[in-house]
Amino acid sequence: METQLLQKYLQNECTSDEARSVLRYLATTDGQRQLQLLLETDLADPGELHLDVVERQQAQRLFSRIQARKQDAAEASVRPLRPLWRWMAAATVGLILLATGSLFFYRQFVTPPPISLHTDFGQTRRVVLPDQSVVTMNGNTTLRYFEHWKADQPREVWVEGEAFFEVVHTQNHQRFQVHLPTQMNVEVLGTRFNVYTRKTKTKVVLNEGRIQMRVADNPANHLEMKPGEMFFADTETKAFCKKRVNALAQSSWRTDKLIFEGTTLTEVAQLLKDTYGLDVEIRDRDLLQQKVTGTIPGKDANTILKGLSALFDLKITRKANHIIIE
Repeated sequence: METQLLQKYLQNECTSDEARSVLRYLATTDGQRQLQLLLETDLADPGELHLDVVERQQAQRLFSRIQARKQDAAEASVRPLRPLWRWMAAATVGLILLATGSLFFYRQFVTPPPISLHTDFGQTRRVVLPDQSVVTMNGNTTLRYFEHWKADQPREVWVEGEAFFEVVHTQNHQRFQVHLPTQMNVEVLGTRFNVYTRKTKTKVVLNEGRIQMRVADNPANHLEMKPGEMFFADTETKAFCKKRVNALAQSSWRTDKLIFEGTTLTEVAQLLKDTYGLDVEIRDRDLLQQKVTGTIPGKDANTILKGLSALFDLKITRKANHIIIE
């Protein structure tokens, strides 16, 4: 059947004879397939569908009924299609409502999946969110968020890895929430901060503004943070605390350099593993807790290794992704 005639029917513009012809066609397998394809395309602008509450409920019921019919047909494809034909012939108006209403219902009540972004080892990526807030993702990091945010609901993102946030303040003081693994959340209005969350360790460092850390949504575990403070949590030991740090040093990776301030080689090895995908072996156990202080270029893994070797007089050997420090 010509698509134009079927569209004409769905818009309730057919003559009686044309409508009967369409209904006979829709009672066939090919007709059901063509109807499904049309319903999956933009038949109408949802903003132009003026459905009231009752019409929405009818659309939802009709949507459920046709889904059930399709399931029955799939389970018993050898049965005649007369029951389906009788139902459709008796509900011409209902089918028109289904064509528009189910499309409206799908778009309004079925939430689309969130956008999910992931950076490779050693890669950084700048992402502009729907409200024009900016997120800079470090290597081996996953960011998820919805494409559209409603003005009366919090702006929400999910992070696993490391990322730097520059959050804009909206006129209606809309909350901005960063959801971290293991029931930890960052809640802000407008600010700049760095998030690190991998395995059992989570660190949130505030550069500007004000944020509140929420752990397991327990009011007793809410911590207000000021610029220059770091929230640290270890989910393995169930401990968390807040302390003063050099905020710029904690997010120096954004400027292609790494600033170490009393950082142990064990911590450096973990950074190389988490962010750059390198397996580090420190052969001399006396070096494990040796602390390093200084700044080295952080553009890529090889540059970092050369900087560590020169600055701290270490012998570093690389074989593919395996690093030996001695």
